[in-house]
Amino acid sequence: MSRSRGAIALVGTLVGALLGSGVMAWRSGELPFVARDMCWGSLSPDVAHALFSDTDVRSRELPLRRATEDHMHTECSMQGFGADELESEVTASVRTLGELRGAQAWSWTEQYLSSRMTPLGDGITGMASSTRAWVALPASCEELPYEPGEKPPLRVVTLASREADPEGENVVDARRGLDAMSRAVVRLANGVMEQYGCEGRYDDPPKLPRAPEGNELPDVDAERLCGIHGVRLPGWARGPEAKSVRTTPGTKPGAPPADEVRACDIRQPFGPNRLRLMTVANPELAGLVSRVLGNRAERLGGDGQGAFAGGLSVYTADCQSGRVAFVAHERERDGGSHDDKSLALAVLPSYVKAEAKRVGCGEVNVKVPDIPTT
Repeated sequence: MSRSRGAIALVGTLVGALLGSGVMAWRSGELPFVARDMCWGSLSPDVAHALFSDTDVRSRELPLRRATEDHMHTECSMQGFGADELESEVTASVRTLGELRGAQAWSWTEQYLSSRMTPLGDGITGMASSTRAWVALPASCEELPYEPGEKPPLRVVTLASREADPEGENVVDARRGLDAMSRAVVRLANGVMEQYGCEGRYDDPPKLPRAPEGNELPDVDAERLCGIHGVRLPGWARGPEAKSVRTTPGTKPGAPPADEVRACDIRQPFGPNRLRLMTVANPELAGLVSRVLGNRAERLGGDGQGAFAGGLSVYTADCQSGRVAFVAHERERDGGSHDDKSLALAVLPSYVKAEAKRVGCGEVNVKVPDIPTT
């Protein structure tokens, strides 16, 4: 009897330690020690387990603070173990994008609005890839009063695993990862919305088109970059190297901006050079993009507002639907420039002019420093 009481006390101590540390774990075919749902009660075992190839998943989370906190940023870490060794990790986050400036704003933009990201659709503002996903929380999550016409800051839930732009990912892993991340981020958003007492819930997303990989990537058309008429590579930027292009899955050049974000990456498959062109027609996301360059950046003229620094150019215009942001970003070889010629600046005016018409902004002209186009 004494030994039994001691064993019960020991089990109670272990369970208490697990609960106190915020760790949750389960193994395939075994009953869990603690509550099954992870990350603020949002992710059931099957949804969380699909994010990993391991059989042992554990999580540790920070408290989910109230929606009224402007600097809200909290995380939940899920870790996959094999043979009791950490093999992979997925981080869930809830944060306010309105607080991001400069390098932080650009880091989020580059990771979560890239050409790998597929719009979730079906009335959900969000995107997903095999390694990144995000969903915007609805305005009903706000608890503070706002004046008529005033919009609350954009808050998002995100998921991140591995690198944002994995090289050489096979199509099977890309498909599996996209399916798991898209379902998990919607479930995560629903769980957070329930905790906050927000109105409405999102349905699980359908099977999304994935970004092409490897040999699926088409060759670039230097006369119609990203398939857009009138946008071309300048002559000095063309060369014998083979290039390929990836665009946001499910979007088409010239089509209305139903999904609000369209990105295109032009790259050398075996080199560091890359040009990204991006249109962000969601006014709140466009506001985030407009903050990636600080006051020291060189200003651009024209019908809108913009600036450039190094290989990054950002231009915004106020349209009927609200603010729209246009981005041209060149990732330069070895951190240097191409004979002081900016490919991003050379392409920006024609890109903005063509995309502004597509998204309903009308004629938008950009004035840039003199740059050779031949």
